Amino acid sequence: MKAAWLKARIEESPAPLRDRLAKVIAGLDPRVDLTEALLDSARATLDGLYGQLEEREAAFDLLLADGLLTLACEAAAYSDPEMVAERCRAMGPEGELGRLAERWVGRS
Repeated sequence: MKAAWLKARIEESPAPLRDRLAKVIAGLDPRVDLTEALLDSARATLDGLYGQLEEREAAFDLLLADGLLTLACEAAAYSDPEMVAERCRAMGPEGELGRLAERWVGRS
């Protein structure tokens, strides 16, 4: 059920993003919680952009991270609707992404 849902969501994405998302999704461990796996992939993508934000290619990685984060929020809602707000908040500025952003202060 998760695989079919995720595949359908990726197919709805614009072609260049769809290809990048499909490549990341193919490498996910199916034993890991989908929301966590997507969040980890988004974090790794963003983390890999340190010192590269001035480059044009960074835009594609930023879009990929955004797509992965969106899918992570949707996966959280899909798997546990009652906990989606809490899980997305844990990802956001007060949570994981906020901690990542703090590491970025003063870097580009």
